[in-house]
Formats: sequence, structure tokens, C-alpha cells
Amino acid sequence: MNRLALFLAQTVLVLAGLSVFGWAVKHRAKGDRDFGVANKPLEMLSGFPDLFKQSVKEAQTLPQTFIPTPEDWTSVNRLNQDVWALSAYSNDDAGRNIDLWNLRNGKVDHRWVVPSDEVPVNPHWRIHHPLLLEDQSVVSFITNRSPLFRLDSASQMVWRQDSLSFHHAINLDAQGQIWACVMQWERGGRHIAYRGSYTMDQKKVHFLDNSIARIDPENGHITYLKSCADILRDNGLEHLILRSGDPQDPLHLNDVEPALFGGPFFEEGDLFLSFRNLQAVLHFRPSTGEVVRVIDGPLAAQHDVDILDDHTLAIFNNATQENTGKYTSGAHKYPVSKDQVQLKHWYSEVVAFNLADGTFSEVHNEAMREGEIMTFSEGLQEFLPGGDVFVEEQNSGVLWVLGEEGILYKDVMPSHHEGHHHLPNWTRIIPTP
Repeated sequence: MNRLALFLAQTVLVLAGLSVFGWAVKHRAKGDRDFGVANKPLEMLSGFPDLFKQSVKEAQTLPQTFIPTPEDWTSVNRLNQDVWALSAYSNDDAGRNIDLWNLRNGKVDHRWVVPSDEVPVNPHWRIHHPLLLEDQSVVSFITNRSPLFRLDSASQMVWRQDSLSFHHAINLDAQGQIWACVMQWERGGRHIAYRGSYTMDQKKVHFLDNSIARIDPENGHITYLKSCADILRDNGLEHLILRSGDPQDPLHLNDVEPALFGGPFFEEGDLFLSFRNLQAVLHFRPSTGEVVRVIDGPLAAQHDVDILDDHTLAIFNNATQENTGKYTSGAHKYPVSKDQVQLKHWYSEVVAFNLADGTFSEVHNEAMREGEIMTFSEGLQEFLPGGDVFVEEQNSGVLWVLGEEGILYKDVMPSHHEGHHHLPNWTRIIPTP
């Protein structure tokens, strides 16, 4: 009997305590009562369920290297030729693989496993734009970080270069040297900083500079390093900085394409540099430091630039704004007019630029529109024998091959996470291995 009375008394006390706690939490939420030193504990305890739910949600969220696959996903494969791709992706050990594989049949010809003890990666970090060398070694990097590294055919480390922050693209020149988009570390540290500045009236504006670097593939040594802000200043092109709507990142270098041969409009060793936020491609000659030509026009946030022949460039034109169509004020300030002036329905484009007459033309535009191909950032194209074009629609993770007959290939890289596929990391098309 005494035990029952004690139990009932304890129950009443607990219920009373919970009632007081609920009452106190209610008034702290309203902010109409002050409980002194008890304020913070009350707020922490009352928020615990939300914190717990948030923790569970975060634990269930996959790394950013995976993308949800649409439930109604349908692939297309009408390829009648092998298309070999070099792709980096996250493996099921939370590490990274690089595969040389055939889009036509999915066959993997060779796989490199990035050694996690020598190239440690955060779950969200991306191994980017792998480059295949003649001895079946590969060079790649952790994007927007370091190192740049080379693995032999057995995935053993040959060298690593940690002195720069590498991003976007790496490409070989005619002498087999590697050109890379980089940012220079701040002196005395391993972080980037605002290296560029200019003044408008009395306002000092600091911005992120980009650089281009040449790397010796034998040992990873840096043999050339040039600031892009220096290139603009030395060539009287500082005004291009003011084109950008992003004063923090007005350049945004995203490709460095070496000329492997000479012609009437460029020399072997020249570079074509794509700057997303300048809306322009610069034809740069490292041997003299000269900007030969500024290529602009109907380009908006463009990325990949390729040399097709002695008078034609291919450019992946994202056709988007830096703020992806969002109003800078964050709100619609005016009503929508009843008298609309409708302009173009934009999708991303592959465009050819004629160096001889300065004209742009769209490539396989009907297929691009049929597929509604649009990537607000990144993205690239690679031309295949016969005129077909490989396209990486990076944001959605969809890989395409387009031709005169329309869409020849449309698929994603399936992952080990059900309902998700891999985020592509600048796929490189390789001639038949």
C-alpha cells in the first residue's frame, strides 16, 4: 500500500513538473516572460526534438556527389560506335574511382582506385577531369583544392602537387605538358584570398584572382604560373572586370585549351581561356604575354572551349545568368504586365565560333532543345568522329550523345545508392584505347 502511494505521489510530481515545464516553454516561445538563468536551458530542451529530427535528416542525406534519379527515368542508347569515357566517381567505400568505360555497352576497360591514404577526400569533395597519359597513368585533382596527382596503371602514386588550388579543367599541350586552371595559395598558408583589387570612386573592391599553370607530367613540378588579373592589366583589358555581376568572383576561369597545332588564326602553344563571369573567351599567347583576341557575343556563363580545326572553336554556352534568373532584391517588386514581350526560351547550347568571320552558329540545336538540356553551372561538350557530340549536362548528371538523327544516347551513371546516380565530374572522351 505504501509503495502504491509513493508511486502515485511521484507520478503527480512528474506530471506537475511537466506541466510547469510546458508552461515555461510556451512563455519563452512567446517571449513574454523572463526566467533568468533558466532561459537558455529551457530553450535548449524545448528545441531538442527539432534538433534530433534535423540530425536524423542530415545523417540520411547523401553526399553531394550523388543525385536523385527521376522516378520516370528512361534511358536512350542508339549508339552504333564505341564512345570511351574517362569518369571519376564515389565508390561504395567512400573513396573515389576513375573508370575508362564504353558508353555503348557499359564495359569498363580499366579502373583506377584513388589511394585514400595519399589523397584523403571529404564525402562531398570531387575528383575532377581525369586525364589519361600514354602509359595508362592518370592525372586528376580534388577540385577547388589540392593535390593534383598522378597514378600509374596500378593506382600507385607517382607524384602529387600541393602548391596550388586546382579547379575545373586540365589539358595537355602539343609537348605533353599539362595546363591547369588554378588559384594561388596565400603566402604562408594553404588557403585562397582576395589577390585582386580595384577602386571605383572611393570604394575599394577586392576580388578572387585566377591563374593558369603549366605542370611537368613527369614530376608534377610547376614550370609556368600566370595571374589572370595580370593578363588583363598587361593587355589593357581591366575594364572587362566590370562586366561581371559578381564583384567577388568577376573572372571565374573554367577552361584552358592549348592549341596543338598552328593555323591562320592561332599558333601552336596558344591558349584559349574561358571566363564564365566575363562572358568571354580570351585567346592568349603565353610566349609573349599577349591577348590576341577577346571572343564574346551571344555567350552567357559559358564553360568548355575546344579547337575543332584551324578556324573553328566549339564553346559550351550555358545560356544563363550568374544569379540564375533570381531577382537581386529577392522579391518581385512590380506586377506582371498584361502586355508581355516574350523573348527566347533558353536552353544550354553547343556553339561553333568561326575565327575567320567572327560568327557563331548553333550545333545540333534541335536535339539540345528536344532533350531540354540545361545546366546552370559547369557542363561540357566533346566532338566525336563523324560530327556527333557528347554533352555532359552536369547539374542533372545526364550524359548525352547528339547527332543529325537527334538524341543517340541519354543516360546517367547508376550508383550503389538506390534511387540515386553519380554526379559527373567533367567526363573526358578518349579515342579507342
